Parts: sequence; C-alpha cells; structure tokens
Amino acid sequence: MTAVPSQWAPQTVPPPPYASTAPPDQAWPQPPFSGGAYPAAGGPGYPLTMPPPVQPKSSKRTVVAVAVTAAVLTLLCCAGGIVAVVIGANRAANEVTDALPTPGVTRGVGRPPAAAPKSTPRSANGDTRNMSAGDTLVIDGDDGTVEITVTKFSTATKPCKSYGLKPDEGMYVIADVTVTVTKGTAATNPLSFQWVAADGTETNAIGGAFSGCGKPMPAGNDLTAGTRQTGSVVFDVHDTSGVLEYQHQFETAGSWKP
Repeated sequence: MTAVPSQWAPQTVPPPPYASTAPPDQAWPQPPFSGGAYPAAGGPGYPLTMPPPVQPKSSKRTVVAVAVTAAVLTLLCCAGGIVAVVIGANRAANEVTDALPTPGVTRGVGRPPAAAPKSTPRSANGDTRNMSAGDTLVIDGDDGTVEITVTKFSTATKPCKSYGLKPDEGMYVIADVTVTVTKGTAATNPLSFQWVAADGTETNAIGGAFSGCGKPMPAGNDLTAGTRQTGSVVFDVHDTSGVLEYQHQFETAGSWKP
C-alpha cells in the first residue's frame, strides 16, 4: 500500500488545554485565569445590595462636653465665693478703721531759717558807688576783712609791650589796684573786677590780659592778715564812659569812676 505524504495526511486537532473528561451529570470546570479573586458582591458590575449598617459614633465628644461644663460651673462657684470673701474683708477693715480713735494732729513750732551772714561793704566816705581813684572799699566778710583800693586809672590805644595785641574795641582802660587783708583771711581774684559801660555792657579783664599793660593782678586764697597785693586789671573797651565794679559773692560791692 502506497504511503500518503505527510503534508496530505489529515491533521489531528489537540484538545484544548482546559478540556477534560467529565461525567455527564457535572458541568465543565471554569478555565484557569490570572489575577486576584473576584470582587465582593456590590462592586462594579454586580447588582446593588443593602449597604452595611452605620457604626454609631463614639461618645467621647459627649463626655468631653460634660466635663468642660462641670469645670466652668465649678470655677463660677469658686469666683463667687472669692468675691464674697473679699467684700466681707473690706467691710470688716472699714469697721475696724472707723472704730479706731483718730490721733490728734500735733503741729510743732518751726524755727525761722537762720539768715546767712552777709559781708558789709563800706568806704571811707560812706558811699561805695562811683568812688574816685584813691578811695578804698572795705569788705567785712565771715572769715576776715579786706580793703580794696583803686589807686589810678590810665588808658592806652595800642599795646604797651611789643608782644601785646591791639585793642579790638578802641582802647585799654588800666586800673591799678591794691588789696590788703586787715583781719582774718581773704581771697583775691582779678575776675572779681568788671567794667560796666554807660549802656550797661559788662566786660571782664580777660580781653585785656594780652595788652601787655601794667602788672597782672595776682589771684590768691586764704591770704592772712597783713598780706598786701598790688597789680593791674585791664579792659578792652570803647571809651571811658563807664565804671569799674568789684563783685563780692556775686553782688556788686562797690564801683569807681575814672
């Protein structure tokens, strides 16, 4: 018998991978598949079912609200008690204060302040203002007595030394002064002298210190009785229309006219 070529031989169909013989009274098994299990009932593609019952919420909020309310009520009660105690204490203090006797007011007799001793300026003729050159001003102070005499006035329109400065106001007024301590102790200071112009302008001796005129008046403290000092105070002024004043304890004690 002649063999049939293989390409012409009938083809046998393999059974499906999931095919199996099953008894006639059983259904065919489901084919295998990959992936997870089928979703639970009620998911997409399934009919709607009764939703699960809602779990009741926790009652913690109710407990917290009750606790806060109780705390507020307690605070209010305590505050009311404190206010009542304070009011009662204030009333008791007022009653005790009213019951205490009021002490009498004792007024002492004050002593008048002791008047500060003042120096007494005087001059030989009894008038310490507008004295003339040669007149002496006497000052009786707490520590002693001092005599101040303006012996001479002179003027200069230029410096008296080569190193001196020219007067800015027009001239220098030069006053030669002698200071004598006759009792106790005293002090001298050239800045105690000032020139007062006719219009009231006051000038100290600092501006004339660079004139080179006269012998500078020395300053000293605690000069004892018998001390005698001489010197000059120089003023840069416009003219001689004015007076030379001596200040003692910030007050004018006397004055001289040129």
